Amino acid sequence: MKALTKTFIVAILCLMAFSVNAQRCAVLEFKAGSGISQADVDGISAIFITYFRPAGYTMVERTQIDKVIEEQGFQRSRMTQAQMVRVGEILNVSKIVVGDINYVFGQYQVDARVINVETGTIAATEGATFATSSYRSSMQSVAQKLASKIAITSGSTVPATQTATATPRKRTSVEVLYGYLKIFPNELGTFQAEPTSVISQINAQAQHGYNNWRIPTNEELSLLRANNYLGSGEYMTKEKKNGIVLLVSSGKDFATLQSEKEQERKAYLQSRGLVDLGLPSGTLWRDKNENGGHSFRQIYDIERINYQNNERNLEKGNLYTYTEAANKFGNSIPTKEQWEELLITCQWIWIEDNQYKVIGPSGDYILLPGSGWADLGGNVGGMFTGPGESMYWSSTIESTNSMWYLFFWKGSKELRKGEIPHRYCAVRLVETK
Repeated sequence: MKALTKTFIVAILCLMAFSVNAQRCAVLEFKAGSGISQADVDGISAIFITYFRPAGYTMVERTQIDKVIEEQGFQRSRMTQAQMVRVGEILNVSKIVVGDINYVFGQYQVDARVINVETGTIAATEGATFATSSYRSSMQSVAQKLASKIAITSGSTVPATQTATATPRKRTSVEVLYGYLKIFPNELGTFQAEPTSVISQINAQAQHGYNNWRIPTNEELSLLRANNYLGSGEYMTKEKKNGIVLLVSSGKDFATLQSEKEQERKAYLQSRGLVDLGLPSGTLWRDKNENGGHSFRQIYDIERINYQNNERNLEKGNLYTYTEAANKFGNSIPTKEQWEELLITCQWIWIEDNQYKVIGPSGDYILLPGSGWADLGGNVGGMFTGPGESMYWSSTIESTNSMWYLFFWKGSKELRKGEIPHRYCAVRLVETK
């Protein structure tokens, strides 16, 4: 009687073991189809694995699946359905999940299938077509719908012990822990190596307003776990390069970083006396004319001209011959094309104190004063005795003794060409990025 009882108990235990083993499920690596790399497929299918939790099943760990595939000598990306079933048999699971992902006309096409290991037939299918921007929510939907199709109801035999991952704290937006650690709203899935391409894409899109998402450190992971931000699974850290990926950031948000960078750049340009007008060529213009040249008094003295009735700005040295300007400033003198870009692209407003306000596409501006001009032949102009008149050198040579220059007078403006030897003009410099 005792022997019979013992035999009966063993038989019951065997049946229970078979029942438990029959409720195991494994998700195999999805295959890359047309228009998409296997690396990208791995990232997308990892999201599926995170959310695929059919009721009544124990999910097999990824490492166990990979070990069997490696031992059998199968190629992950080229496995036949028979080979997939064989993997399921070795893992002692009742169901395996396989899938394919294609990228066609800017959209992902996902086809996921559940295979009954005992019969080798397809037990359930689920698919979706979605844009890049909605890949996470779409894969979550595919996983949950497919899981519901094979879920074991309450009336079915369900294993007494389940190892499903605990649900982490729900988040719909970025949360901040201890005032500095930002937490990505969703987990990316389970990976065997840091998904650098996926993280780079997330940062390139500045998702949730940040472009510095990264894997947490062990210390940061401990903080997340202590504050109920993690499930019960193993998470990836900087020190442990496998597991569930949940991104964090300890940096500033993208808008703040961009604003700070722009302020730093403006401060740098200001320190150099440069203005970014937002020109298509990227040319930066100096904010003032160059001094250090000849004043009107010097020119009058050279020409022995009486300046008793011309008292304004006689001492300001801002006029150069072309030779003097070329020797001193070289390639920093604007070309004819750079002056033309300024004329065509910018808004020119003539203001009362005899100068142009030149507003670029960026909204910033420079002022071009009527600094005057002089001719060694004896004709002296400009001088601020009424509406401003000025000439500005370009570096573009028309002929042996002729250069292009910008001329304006009483609010009109144009590019002209004229002789070099007998002319003093103002100089405004540029710098290319």
